[in-house]
Amino acid sequence: MKTSRIARAWRLSRLVLHLCLGILEVALFFPRRDTAARTYAIQRWAIKLCRILAIRVNASGDHLGPIPPPNTVLVANHVSWLDIFVMNAVTVSRFVAKAEVRSWPVIGWLCVQTGTLFVTREKRHDTKRINQQISGALSEGDCIAVFPEGSTTAGFDVIAFNASLLQPAIDAGATLQPVALRYFDRRGERTDAAAYIGEMSLADSMRRLLAEPAITVQLDFLDPIPCTGMHRRDLAQAAHRSIAAIVRIGMPTAHIEPADAENADIL
Repeated sequence: MKTSRIARAWRLSRLVLHLCLGILEVALFFPRRDTAARTYAIQRWAIKLCRILAIRVNASGDHLGPIPPPNTVLVANHVSWLDIFVMNAVTVSRFVAKAEVRSWPVIGWLCVQTGTLFVTREKRHDTKRINQQISGALSEGDCIAVFPEGSTTAGFDVIAFNASLLQPAIDAGATLQPVALRYFDRRGERTDAAAYIGEMSLADSMRRLLAEPAITVQLDFLDPIPCTGMHRRDLAQAAHRSIAAIVRIGMPTAHIEPADAENADIL
């Protein structure tokens, strides 16, 4: 059963107001705040966004808290544009997102202003540029979050990881923190209601979310993987195995697609 039109309209009005307040906060107050104050503001905004969309966020494992330790790279499977805000509701990081997000109304601007790094995945030569930016951010003490699948999925499996964006973690001797994301409906069953896949537009995705009575997102922070001395392909395989083992729990065979990370080394 989906939400009523009245409930959707109410959620949408609250969402628009929340976006406007986010714009004002970033434009007026961020320039005068230190890093810690910005971090807590980003987390508060993400938590409120999830509440408006009736999304409950559960985190298990050794999650890092609002301000993660420096020189850490979070690696997660990718289901939706919502993943960024769900993860920020638990621990705030600088995300590496696809370039088209930058052009999205309001959300794109907020991502730019809060430190998101953008990569053009269709251009292989863009790897060098974005890796330099990641390396610089790590050296400045930031926590970086990447989605090495290079694309979103329905959330029932994890496709092969692209290893290219993990090279800065090795160069910096960073700690890699795998994070498994799973979305459940109000009955506790796996759902693709939050998935942003195929030819779906942002508006289409938003309509699906507004129509969903409730969603629970489970974030499992798995055992960290030291990067020192690792090859990026080995690192990608280790992270992939760790995350896929959780994402595939309880899924029937029909939902599982082949995902071989052995030779993935492209954007």
